[in-house]
Amino acid sequence: MHAPQRSASYTAADSSLETARFGLQVRRYSLTGDSGAPLIEAIRTERPDLAIVRIPTARAELVTALAEVGGQLVLGDCRVIYTRDNEAAGRTAGSRIHGFRMRIADAADAPLLDALVDEIFAGYRTHYATNPRLAAIPVTEGYKEWTRAHIGAGERWCMVGEISGVPCAFTTVHVSRTAGEVVLNGVRPQYRGQGVYRDLLRATIDAFIDAGAPTTVIATQIDNRAVQRVWVSEGFRLASSEYTIHINFGG
Repeated sequence: MHAPQRSASYTAADSSLETARFGLQVRRYSLTGDSGAPLIEAIRTERPDLAIVRIPTARAELVTALAEVGGQLVLGDCRVIYTRDNEAAGRTAGSRIHGFRMRIADAADAPLLDALVDEIFAGYRTHYATNPRLAAIPVTEGYKEWTRAHIGAGERWCMVGEISGVPCAFTTVHVSRTAGEVVLNGVRPQYRGQGVYRDLLRATIDAFIDAGAPTTVIATQIDNRAVQRVWVSEGFRLASSEYTIHINFGG
C-alpha cells in the first residue's frame, strides 16, 4: 500500500474497493499538470499490481513513456466529460412521462438496487473488459458496491426513478458546492427508448440545482453516443476527454 499523493503534476491513491474485488493491489493515477515525468516516475517506483492511469487525450505522447515503465500496458477506454452550467441554463423542462418521479434511496433499497444493476448493466463493457487480467470478473459486482456506497452517505446520493411506483431507473451522484457529478446511472431495458433516460437526467439536474450545485458533470465512453445526444440537447457541452490506461505489474 502507498500513501495518497497530490502534486501540481498528478494525483495518486490506492483503490480499496477495487483491491478487494480483484484480489490485486490497485492504485489509481491521474495527470493534473503539464509535466508527465513525475507521474511516470511514481508508477515506475511504486509498481502496484495494477495501475489505472488517466491522462488527457491531448497528451497521447505519454502512452509511449507509460509503456516503458515495465509491466503490461492495456488501453482501457476513452472517456468524454461533459458539463452543464446550471446557473446559466437554469432548471430543466421537467418530466414528460406521466407518473414519473425520483426518490432518495435508503438502506431498505439495497436488494432492489442490486437487482437493477444486474439487469441494467448485464454485458456492459467498461475499461476493465479490455484487460485480460480482469475480463472474466463481472463488472456488475463493482457497480453494486459503488451504488450501495451512495446510500445515505452525505454528499453521495442514490436515487431511484419510478413510473407509477414501479422502479425503472436509478442514478448515483456526488454533490458539492462546486458541482453535482453523476457517478453511475441507467434505465431498465424494458423502459429504454421511451424518454425515461431524459426524465432521469432532468430530475437529477434539478436536484443538483436545488442543492446549490452550479454545475452538472457527467462522463461516459466515447462510443456511447446515444446518451451524449441527450446531454447536448439538455444544455451540456463537451469539456474534456481522457484515456484510461491499465498497467499490469506483478501480483
